[in-house]
Amino acid sequence: MARRRWTAFILAALVLLGTLGGLGGYAALKPPPEVLESLEVEPETVEDWSRVIAYVPLDDRTDNLEDAVYLAEASGWRVVLPPKDWYHTALDGQAPNANGTPYGDRGAIFAWVRDMDARGCDRFLLSLDQLFSGGLVNSRSIGGPQAIPFPDGAVLDETGAFETYLLPLAEDPANRVYLFDSVVRLSPTVGYLGFGEAEYYGLREYGMVPRPALAEADLTLENVFARYPYAADGVTPAEDALGSDKFRHTLTPERLEAYLNVRRRKLTLLDQVIDRVSALPGDTFQLLIGIDDSSNTENIQYNELRYLKKRLGPGTALIAGLDSLSRLLIGRLAQEEYGYQVRAAVRYVGGTEGRPSSEFDLYTLQEVVDLHIDFFRAVIVPPEEAELQIVVMAAPAEPDRAAEYREELLSILEENLAHHIPTVLDEASNNAYGDALEQALLNRIPFGQLVAYAGKYDQANVTGAAMAMGFSRYLYLRCREDREDAAQTAQVKQIANSMALTEYILHTRTPLNEYVQSMGLNRNNLLPNPVQTLRIRWKLQSLFAPECRKVRENLRGSPLLTGVDPWQEGTIQDVRIVSPYFPWHRTFELSFTVKASL
Repeated sequence: MARRRWTAFILAALVLLGTLGGLGGYAALKPPPEVLESLEVEPETVEDWSRVIAYVPLDDRTDNLEDAVYLAEASGWRVVLPPKDWYHTALDGQAPNANGTPYGDRGAIFAWVRDMDARGCDRFLLSLDQLFSGGLVNSRSIGGPQAIPFPDGAVLDETGAFETYLLPLAEDPANRVYLFDSVVRLSPTVGYLGFGEAEYYGLREYGMVPRPALAEADLTLENVFARYPYAADGVTPAEDALGSDKFRHTLTPERLEAYLNVRRRKLTLLDQVIDRVSALPGDTFQLLIGIDDSSNTENIQYNELRYLKKRLGPGTALIAGLDSLSRLLIGRLAQEEYGYQVRAAVRYVGGTEGRPSSEFDLYTLQEVVDLHIDFFRAVIVPPEEAELQIVVMAAPAEPDRAAEYREELLSILEENLAHHIPTVLDEASNNAYGDALEQALLNRIPFGQLVAYAGKYDQANVTGAAMAMGFSRYLYLRCREDREDAAQTAQVKQIANSMALTEYILHTRTPLNEYVQSMGLNRNNLLPNPVQTLRIRWKLQSLFAPECRKVRENLRGSPLLTGVDPWQEGTIQDVRIVSPYFPWHRTFELSFTVKASL
């Protein structure tokens, strides 16, 4: 009898939870229907394709889905997406996609791109990691050419698919095709194809071993590949030059060969795409290559990056960061659409912009910012001459002066907003100032008046996110006279989304991980279980709801920047953050729906 009552209670609770903001029991780890409804535009409903982007995401994490869609909409475009199952990544033990694999349906997406072209779309934003490999994670695991099955029964390799399905887009001079791809990082993904944390750290340490640096004239694919197995002297096997023996046992000959084959495949495919894009007449195609997790050493990426820089031609670029690539290209699209060159000023606070912020950063913060300024073809001018100011918060050079740096940042922001100076806030300190800075920003700065804000993750991706939002949104406000209510609402959504994700990282994720660990579960892979899922969802709700209230209190009733020449403002009536879920069934990233009204 007790067991029946307990079972009945669980079932009732699951039903109840399913009614609270889209949170479901078993299904709670999956996107609630309203999340997808808020993002997806059915191609059949599009009557005017002139302001539509056909978007193939890197994967279905927040950075590549909600963040990109909100930015596009805030900049005056609508986005059409393939069915979500076609670009979803499933970690070990999770239900596979409809194609029976844990990665995306490559052939179906290639065909979808051609279908969007036939329907009249002329703007394409396409992840080659998704098209060639079924997503970022799988691209780190494939060690050779992969046959791609198509809905019509045809089978092509990656190069054949590119030439058959994508290159013909260049035949229409009205088309604009923005491709993005990655330089594979130093180690694959934990929890995929049986890959664990020990293997991750073992291969990352192996990848970090300095390789023989090639002279400029010797930078060929064959020479890059030939140096992969060796340490800097060109003789010692790289696995014998590790900094420690802690993970040496994971570096079996089979695993090392598979790892190097992944790198060979990725670099070869990039080389082939550069060849084809550079040979096309005009600028119909552009390719942006992002550098995944790296370090400022002569590691295994060193010769790869130098080779790619040597090979870059018309329409190709290399930049730090990865999860901001799609948003950067939306900003590039805006810059090319309006043909306007922004006069910008960059103001640093904190004093550490001249060095990398962590072992995962290839460039200094200032170098990262400069790369993005160049990408958007902006002109750097003194602050008094700038039409857009980019304020970058770096970690404190002198930790005992953290309060002074914090006040300096707040004073700059308050003065800019009081004098109607369009401002981007790039909070790239990696939480070096703790809760004091975050709370002061929420108390004193109306985020709706900022052109853009980003404040999570590493300095490359956070800077890319802030710059993309800043330039794309500013160009819309500066150059579009017929600004739409939908774009203004989308701006509230993307600002709220960025704020809430920062709050999740700062205040929710760590205690949630501790709770998950206390249950004996793996925070990197929350396999569905009715009782455990229910408990995790309730804990998430109790931890995250207060953080969402902070965001709502800052935005609700506050001004929203809706025009810059002249300065115009609306009022944010309300913001709600509902239906949180884990897109990859792990606590590292969180997704949710933002509802806003003006």
